[in-house]
Amino acid sequence: MRLGLIGSTGHWQSYAPALDRVPGLVLVAVAPAGPEESTGAFDHAPGLTIQTRRYEDARRLLDAEHLDVVQICGRSDRIPVWIRLCLERGLPVMAEKPLAIDLETLEILFKLAQNTGASLVPMHTMRGVAELAAVRRVVRAGAIGDPLLSFSQKSYKWGRSRPDSWRSRDTFPGIAPWAGIHAFDWLHWILGDEFTSICGHEGITAHPDFPACASQAAFVLTMRNGGLASVTLDYLRPESAPTHGDERVRIAGTLGVVDLVLADRKLSMTTAQEPPRTLSPDPQIDLFTRFAHSLRGEEPPPLTLHEACRITEIALKAQLAAETHQTLPLTDSPYCSR
Repeated sequence: MRLGLIGSTGHWQSYAPALDRVPGLVLVAVAPAGPEESTGAFDHAPGLTIQTRRYEDARRLLDAEHLDVVQICGRSDRIPVWIRLCLERGLPVMAEKPLAIDLETLEILFKLAQNTGASLVPMHTMRGVAELAAVRRVVRAGAIGDPLLSFSQKSYKWGRSRPDSWRSRDTFPGIAPWAGIHAFDWLHWILGDEFTSICGHEGITAHPDFPACASQAAFVLTMRNGGLASVTLDYLRPESAPTHGDERVRIAGTLGVVDLVLADRKLSMTTAQEPPRTLSPDPQIDLFTRFAHSLRGEEPPPLTLHEACRITEIALKAQLAAETHQTLPLTDSPYCSR
């Protein structure tokens, strides 16, 4: 299986575990996703050999190489451009999230992937987190009854600096499609496609010189069963904190509650029949390995095209809801599984 890399931004080394898990997977070519990157970033890329070819222009890579799969990890506004060029060539793609920074482009990519039959999977890498998989297992098994209320948190350190591209909505999608999409993804993965509307609010109080990325935001999704799912996002985590991120999930149902504090690896469940008990994590295979196996027909894709676009749609509408101060519907979606 011949792999080409476009871009060295974000989670671009996500393919690395698959090199040992997918027989015959070879990194044959690399290229930057835009002028803000360079081929030098690939100097220590996992799987790089003297046979790996480097291109200054990713279009030349796509035209010259015979590839089986492409991974795209560039600046947010560049991702849909490279996805389109790959899909037009019938090339399967795993791309950094979000797949698009506006709803119109997302629909174009969805239809293109449908028409070409080429696989398109976003890097929703938190599906590989064993503790989240355990939350999904107990919720889907009915252990807490009908889920009616959930809280999801993603809190991150801001760090010393952020790219200038984060200052403009032309080059940055907003905090919801950027950081929040992981939370929207795990809610969809755990609870199913149960969401009917979304509203939200955000502010740039802590980092006003980066107006495209809120420093704090909160969203509420309504569910078909009358339940509510809240999501908070922030770049307010103190630099002295032991981990870069602080992700938390609490899901309350008619029969019990499950709680996860990921930074501390604390996962517990409480029901009417038993006091709080620690749950064992469910080890997962990394996303790229599962994607590669699906391309060989060995298992289903880690996300279907409809799932990938539905979750992206929810994240984009969350951002739009916060910016317009409106409650937006999530029903009648072209990507909805119902």
